Amino acid sequence: MRTKRLGHLDIDESRLSKELERSIRFTYAEQYAEFQCGLPWKTCMLWSRGGDIGDGVIARHDTSQPSQATVFGEQLPYLRQVVEESFAIEHLLFGRLVVMSDNVLVPHRDFVEFTERSADDRATHRLHVPLSTSPDCLFMEDNTIYRMPFSDVWSLDVTRMHSAGVLSDFRRVHLILDFADTVSWRDLLKFDVQASDDIPVEHTIARPPLSDEERAAVLDLAGVVDLDNLTQVFGIVIKKQYRRDGGAKFVWDTIEEIGRRSGDPSVSARIDELFKHCMLERDE
Repeated sequence: MRTKRLGHLDIDESRLSKELERSIRFTYAEQYAEFQCGLPWKTCMLWSRGGDIGDGVIARHDTSQPSQATVFGEQLPYLRQVVEESFAIEHLLFGRLVVMSDNVLVPHRDFVEFTERSADDRATHRLHVPLSTSPDCLFMEDNTIYRMPFSDVWSLDVTRMHSAGVLSDFRRVHLILDFADTVSWRDLLKFDVQASDDIPVEHTIARPPLSDEERAAVLDLAGVVDLDNLTQVFGIVIKKQYRRDGGAKFVWDTIEEIGRRSGDPSVSARIDELFKHCMLERDE
C-alpha cells in the first residue's frame, strides 16, 4: 500500500502530555546508528510478541508469541487505551515510542530483512501516529517532502526509499505500530477511516530547486570528506534535500559522487557498503 493518511485520532493532549513526560524516564534503545546523522534515534518498546522489551532491533524478536504490553506499555494506560480502542491489536506485532531530535536519517528501505518470513510474523503494515511534533519535523519519500500532523494516523510504504528529519532540537515523539501481513489494512482500524489515495498535497512541502551554485558547493565537500567525517557530510547532503529540490535520488547520487571525487578508495567503499545495507539487503 502506498504511503497515505488514514484518518485522525481524538487524543486528549493534556492526558497524553503527562504520559509522555513519564516516558522520558523509560529505557530507550539506540540502534541503527548507520542510518543516522545527528543525535541518537531512540526507541522504547510498548508492545511486542511475548511482551519482551528487546534491544531495539525488531528482527530479533520471537514473533510466534502473542502480542502484549511491555513493562513500559503498562505504565502508559491512557495511550494504551487509545491504541486498544483504535486498532485491532490482536494483529499487532510491535508498538514503539520513537524519539528523534536534531537528526536526519539516511534514505533507506525497510522490511528488506523480512522477505523470508511467513505472513503471520512478517511486519508489512507500518502505521505512524505523531504524539509530539513541530514544523521542523519532516519526512521524505523518494523526492517528496511532507509533514504528519499531531494524532493523525499514517500508513507508510517503507519499502520505498524514505527518510525522516528533525531540523531543530525539538523532541519529536511518534508511536509506530507494526502489524502482521495477515489481514487487510482496513481490518486493522477501528476509527473513522478517511484514507487519502497518496500523500495528501496539503501536507507536502514545496521547495525551491537546488541551484547550480549550491550543487557545486555540496560536491566540493569531496575536498574534505574522510572516514572520520563521512556521517557529517552525509547529514549536510540530506538536510540540503529537505530544503532544496535536488531531483530524484539526489542524496545517494550526490554522496556517491562526493566519494568518487574524494579520490579516497576507503570512502567510496564505505558508501557502497552503506548503500547495500540501507537499500538492498541486511541481516537485521
